[in-house]
Amino acid sequence: MKFLVFIAVFACFNLKAEIKDIHLSLISTNYVDKTYSLFVGVDEKNEIQYIKTINNKKNKQKIYPNNLLKNNVPLVKAAGIELVTLRCENFNPNIGCPITIKYPINVIVMAFKSFKAEIKKVDNKWGLYIGPKKFTKMHLIARKPLGLLIGVKRIEVSQLKENSSSYSLAINSQE
Repeated sequence: MKFLVFIAVFACFNLKAEIKDIHLSLISTNYVDKTYSLFVGVDEKNEIQYIKTINNKKNKQKIYPNNLLKNNVPLVKAAGIELVTLRCENFNPNIGCPITIKYPINVIVMAFKSFKAEIKKVDNKWGLYIGPKKFTKMHLIARKPLGLLIGVKRIEVSQLKENSSSYSLAINSQE
């Protein structure tokens, strides 16, 4: 009996060891000094098993299995407000999915804006893309009249390239 329990425990650890985390994006904001990280967990076939978010300041992580990816996945919270959420559309663990990244531009009047991106494999490597451009950073610029956070003014996405040059795209909300 003890041997069977040992085998079951060993099998669980072995299965867990087969899933590895792939870093997709570092998320920062000019409102607070903490950062967040976004990962996908992939198995030995390089298929997505979950999305994981980490609050890097608190080292708090949340795992969202594939069956929850059609719901909003909170990426950033500040002052009790979900600043950025991600939702997968037509998720496929082998090819990824188009995603909608939604953020509030004004929580007082419940106004939101969103943009489209993709989680996809290129050359067998997972990444976040807007069109053909890969991005690994999202920086949120807060809308804070009189110092009070009411939403996100814009999101800047960027990718540091191997030759140390970078590009930046700003996704602006309407004033």
